[in-house]
Amino acid sequence: MTQDSKHLVPSLSPEDDLDLPPPSYDSALASSSSGAGGSSSHAPTVEDRIIPQHLLHLFSGPCNGEPHIDNESANSIEYRQNGLVVETSDPKLSNPNVMYDFIRSQAMILPAIKIRCTGQHPETSQIDQTVWQNGVQVSKKRGETYYVTDFNFTIDLTDIINHPTNRNHIHLRTIPADYTTYRGDHSLRYGATFAPDHQNAHGEYQSLDTETEYLPTDLGRISTRAEQAEIDAWNVYRLKKGIPGWVKMQDIPEFWDSRIASKAPQISLDNDIENARRAVEDQPSLKEWCKIYCRDIGIFREFWIQKGIYGWELESLQAAISGAILSTGYQSNYITIASEITPKAIVIRPNNVFSRAMNHGFIYFLSWITLIWPMIWILKRFFPRFFGAPWNVTFINYGMKFYPPLPSTFPNESISAAQDRLPSLYKLHPELPENPTLQYGPKGVHYLLGRKEGEWFREWEERIRMGVRMKFTGQLEGGVTDGQNVGAGLDGY
Repeated sequence: MTQDSKHLVPSLSPEDDLDLPPPSYDSALASSSSGAGGSSSHAPTVEDRIIPQHLLHLFSGPCNGEPHIDNESANSIEYRQNGLVVETSDPKLSNPNVMYDFIRSQAMILPAIKIRCTGQHPETSQIDQTVWQNGVQVSKKRGETYYVTDFNFTIDLTDIINHPTNRNHIHLRTIPADYTTYRGDHSLRYGATFAPDHQNAHGEYQSLDTETEYLPTDLGRISTRAEQAEIDAWNVYRLKKGIPGWVKMQDIPEFWDSRIASKAPQISLDNDIENARRAVEDQPSLKEWCKIYCRDIGIFREFWIQKGIYGWELESLQAAISGAILSTGYQSNYITIASEITPKAIVIRPNNVFSRAMNHGFIYFLSWITLIWPMIWILKRFFPRFFGAPWNVTFINYGMKFYPPLPSTFPNESISAAQDRLPSLYKLHPELPENPTLQYGPKGVHYLLGRKEGEWFREWEERIRMGVRMKFTGQLEGGVTDGQNVGAGLDGY
């Protein structure tokens, strides 16, 4: 990664607090109105129009996002939920157009999002006894250590992404060529338009300025260990920070600042301008991936659609929840705070007897005992074109907070002027949230869709403490405000 890549993010002044009253305004409005005596006709100066740097990735969706569809469009497809995964082998999905509509309809079905808080402490059995552990009776011998659950409760966050008339926060996208993933193969690969899969006579990967024409869905080369380590580190970082998956690691200087010690950066877009251009332009659409998957003859092929959330800094939120738990006086080194998404993925499999058999629980168990499945597993990796491989090229992302542009806004519009025309906008755009929080953005004035994690935590902070004190097990309901500042630093607290 070169130093020049750090300049890809505009130099914008950060804003620490965006949650000043009244609720439809924030500090950008306060600064713009102060210079004009509160007049809505005031055009904000460059200094007034502050776009917080930590929100830059929440103002627009992916450039290759797919259009939305109504849920009713694919109700004829049979599918079932198996644990955290929705599975289907419906024969109608062999038609790429039906498959395309089915995936788009699944994007409109919101997953259940929860935060789970668990606290345990170890105990040593003084006698031979039977104890309860994770809801199951377990026999423990004298001197054996076991863990006692003190509290185990969840908080449902699904309502935060539930906007029945506004779907701007839902993004269905496919993977670009410069990201590694399973593209009908058992190795993590780039797309061929970004990194071809063959070398010249000197052992170097062939440049893209040859006569070879690659399709956006063609397989590229396998990523090196150093490159994949960088990509894996980026994925962990962006999930903690709530950064959407379509944001490139090269565009986030803070990530590279945290990895100064790394000496093997991911393949750099700066090294080949043509690669960078093709990686952006040759992003295959979902319909193209559906067509190539339906042409695949692999017996055990699988098309995966991953679901995830973005917008909230989960690392900071988990630290705030942990602080609230410890503020009750609870002391243990075994506190777990995790986000849960159900379902996490959708998988489409072919409608053949072998695929259906291997996904039947009892037959799958027998195949392991008889060593049939381990043999199939080996054959799949040696002959992926015949036995099949995963296609992990599609993602559905739901924004916990997202800032779409206000309808009919323009780059020089002030927040006060946008606030004045809100009543008339509701007639033509009923999808707008009531009394929205407005924020300056790249297209003018944007509005908040969802909630800030700090606002949510302020509401639930005392309820979390109560759940710990009562050693509660189950789902917490309701939320009240509290005067302590454990969540200081969270956006909106």
